[in-house]
Amino acid sequence: MIKIRKYEDSDASELWKLFYHTVRNVNRRDYSQEQVEAWAPDNFDRKIWKNKLNAISPFIAEIEGVIVGYADLQESGLIDHFFCHHDYQGKGVARCLMEHV
Repeated sequence: MIKIRKYEDSDASELWKLFYHTVRNVNRRDYSQEQVEAWAPDNFDRKIWKNKLNAISPFIAEIEGVIVGYADLQESGLIDHFFCHHDYQGKGVARCLMEHV
């Protein structure tokens, strides 16, 4: 069962891993290697990442305590981040997140 909850500061590191590996494993099909590396670089300032997550306040999707996706919805209607772990795509995670936001 997929559980949706609010973001907590302690999620930042796990969300970076999810973001990085999703971009590198899924989104690379639609972007050049240069674009992928710019979007999800090997060396990224974790403080900037935490600040970004605090600014967008994403919702977290979990299955059995494992973070499998996250998404946000801004007051303007913009969805800034919407990512599902590459191993959990096609399992209803994105649908649950979209229904929640």
